[in-house]
Amino acid sequence: MAQWWSKPVIVETRKTGDRLVISNAERALEYMAKEWPTLEDGQAYKTARKALADAHEGSLEAEKAREAFIAAL
Repeated sequence: MAQWWSKPVIVETRKTGDRLVISNAERALEYMAKEWPTLEDGQAYKTARKALADAHEGSLEAEKAREAFIAAL
C-alpha cells in the first residue's frame, strides 16, 4: 500500500522540459527501475532503492525513503 510523502519530489524526465511528480515510494521505485536517466548505480542509488523497498514493505518511514531518493537524484 502506498504511503504518500508529505511533499512530492519533482524530477526532470529524459524529454527536455518535461517534469514528473513523484509522491510515494512505489512510484519512486518504478521510476528508478524503468526511467532512471543514466546507467549509473552508485552507492546513493543502491541506498535509495533499498530504502524505497523498505518503505513499501512498511519497515522504514516513507519520509526517510524520500530523503534517500532525493540524495540519489
